[in-house]
Amino acid sequence: MSLASQFHHSLRVLGLGYGLALLLLLIPTSFLFIYILVNEFVRYSTRIPNLPGPRGYPLLGSLPSLRGKIPAEEYRQWAKRYGNVFQLQLGNTTTVVVNSAAAARDFFISQRNATNGRPRFYVLHSKVQKGNAVTSIGTSEWDHSCKRRRKVAATALNKTSVESYLPILNLESRAFLNDLLAASKGGTQSSTNVLDVCQKFALNLSLTLSYGTRVEDVKDLHNNILLSEILYIEEMITKYRDVSGNYLNYIPLLRPFSSAAELLGFSKGEKLMADIGKRRYAYHALLQKNLRGEIDLGVDKPCIQGNVLKDPDSKGLTEGELLSISMSMMAGSDTTKRSLLWGMQLLANRQDIQQKAYQSIIEAGDNISSAPDVAHTRIDYIEALTKEIGRFFVVLRLALPKATHGHVNWSGASIPPKTLLFLNTWACSRDTDVFADADVFDPERWLEGEDVHRHQFAFGMGGRMCVASHVASKALYTVFLHLVAHFRVLPAGDACNPTTWDPLEGLLSKGNHQAAPAFTHVRLVPRNLETTKKMLSVKS
Repeated sequence: MSLASQFHHSLRVLGLGYGLALLLLLIPTSFLFIYILVNEFVRYSTRIPNLPGPRGYPLLGSLPSLRGKIPAEEYRQWAKRYGNVFQLQLGNTTTVVVNSAAAARDFFISQRNATNGRPRFYVLHSKVQKGNAVTSIGTSEWDHSCKRRRKVAATALNKTSVESYLPILNLESRAFLNDLLAASKGGTQSSTNVLDVCQKFALNLSLTLSYGTRVEDVKDLHNNILLSEILYIEEMITKYRDVSGNYLNYIPLLRPFSSAAELLGFSKGEKLMADIGKRRYAYHALLQKNLRGEIDLGVDKPCIQGNVLKDPDSKGLTEGELLSISMSMMAGSDTTKRSLLWGMQLLANRQDIQQKAYQSIIEAGDNISSAPDVAHTRIDYIEALTKEIGRFFVVLRLALPKATHGHVNWSGASIPPKTLLFLNTWACSRDTDVFADADVFDPERWLEGEDVHRHQFAFGMGGRMCVASHVASKALYTVFLHLVAHFRVLPAGDACNPTTWDPLEGLLSKGNHQAAPAFTHVRLVPRNLETTKKMLSVKS
């Protein structure tokens, strides 16, 4: 073959190869283009007529607009443009956001039966829980089983039942003070990290109420295998429940790529999700097994699980439903911890508020300032302080997401069943129609008379609001009373820094749907060390 022939042959081969490569490129590109077109048609057909809101980007919806932002605050700002109730699309999921107290009452009180549902999320329900029917009450769909579990939990945690838990609250509050003394070396340190102490207090409330067991030493949080496992698992569960950061929930196109990456060994995300789910069930099963052993020996302490295990027929709960109640209790410990951390930063940087709180304790008399048991007391200013901490910092800034259970009507729009609903508790807690000077921390707003009705949005609203609200409020009241009575809480290093207690600027993570402060150090100065030690030595 001549040189010219070889050259022409090579060109034909190259042309064939180029054409094949182009074809291989065009086929998937064409499929992707068609998928996007069809997907956009489906996505926009699910938008709710007569309800305003941003349209967002193809495939992604409004997700890119939330990246690097605080979603609850972003929604609050969007409400100024679109109204107190608007729709947006998170990927393929049409979502309705409720941003004012009046709208919240209309949705979750006036139409509560139609807003009692819960959504099913791809990450939490399909991957972490692998479709298992056993879920926490807060993430369960609204059915007969969920109603039964809520009824048992609500009965165990209502105002009347809380009275029986007061000894537990007193015990944990005193233990909290004792841990603070140890961590601050008797108040001699200029800076003390209170993260572990707050974690132990919150975890003990959940463990004691659910299983009748508790953490004895702060060091056990890291040294005890079971406790370390609980903390890690619940931290991961919080991550997987994040309603803004898990794109797999909202963009179906990502799911096969995620599975393929797992299969090829590039990622272990899905395997980890399933592993976390199994380990969550495992540690609850172990705690329940230990409780059963204590019941058999007659050495168990009163708790919700124990009450049902001793008389299961009276409650009519299956093993899975019983497990669900305890999973719900454990999930609440993170919120309590973060509320306590925010409260300590507030006290450290607002000495005027702290002094008013201390003065209210002194004026209450009955030696409350040195009493070992204070959970039974009622000091109005301390109650108001606790409520204002819950309002001002509101840890769960988008309440646990709901799904419409039936048609919901709003201002000419009909929202269909199974639509994702967000109650923006952050925006509702900043609603100036209810909370004048909403950006000002003012406990006295809760002392303005019985005729002033203000809802504590920190616990949600309506038929699916937190069943543990009474015990959580009383627990925080007790610990803040004891804290203020026995310590002066000052800024770490005595240098005031407004950002450490700013609910937006002081965030550990903007994207996390559970708001935690970045700064966890304070300076603790005992008011009277001998009095505190004497109080802590009292056996009860």
